Amino acid sequence: MNSLLKYRYQPLEYIDMLTIKGLKEYCGETLAKLVVPVKNQLCCEGVDEFFQTLEDVNSCSAGAAGGFTGFIYYSETSDFWRRNRKKIMDYASELADGLGENTLNMVRQFNCLKGGFTEDEIGRALYGSFDEDLYFIYNAMSLFILEEIAYKYSDYKYENED
Repeated sequence: MNSLLKYRYQPLEYIDMLTIKGLKEYCGETLAKLVVPVKNQLCCEGVDEFFQTLEDVNSCSAGAAGGFTGFIYYSETSDFWRRNRKKIMDYASELADGLGENTLNMVRQFNCLKGGFTEDEIGRALYGSFDEDLYFIYNAMSLFILEEIAYKYSDYKYENED
């Protein structure tokens, strides 16, 4: 059985033991600052709906690009980027450091950005003023954060199984 599918059918009591606070602690200080903004962007009414959506992101073959409420249109993802840019960049920098990369180089390697954008364009999107011509890069960064939180949730859930 696919390891992701076996979690989908856990009893509600099990899901209730998992909390936003626990997920934030599991994510670490930097990524934790983005858990609630992602939940709000997804328009989830409760914790169960949020956690189910994170599971759906993980099980979707297209990942976060699979069309999840609040992360579908470039206008939504660009707004999310604008509101959370510093937090996203803090996490991206932390992750890149852990990989022995610089942030710009790491982002250039995102599959959705390979070959489509110059180093200068990516640098302007990450470090410059907002530019509507770079919406695709803002979209990539927003989807990156949704996927990172979904991956962390999957690990958090696995670590807390009985």
